[in-house]
Amino acid sequence: MEVKLKLKKLYGKDRASIEELLQSRAGRNLLPYEIVFNDEVKWEEFMDQIKDYYHKACVIYSNFRYLVKRKTPLPLVKEKISDRDLRRFFEVLRAIN
Repeated sequence: MEVKLKLKKLYGKDRASIEELLQSRAGRNLLPYEIVFNDEVKWEEFMDQIKDYYHKACVIYSNFRYLVKRKTPLPLVKEKISDRDLRRFFEVLRAIN
């Protein structure tokens, strides 16, 4: 099943399957951010494939929920975001705005 991507500028395409995202390096690196910013997809349906990415997305969301507009919030996780993920978050935020 293909999902409509919010970070299409960064992927270079509008749609992709979860398998496609997991097979590419860019897909694996950007998937947590796609989960954070794309609330049109029911990510829970893919939980067996994306469990670690979903957890990372929850950590990112927990640290920056005041900057992310979502219809349905992600679960909050009390973990600090890494410096690398912090830089990438702001790169992604600039790319979508």
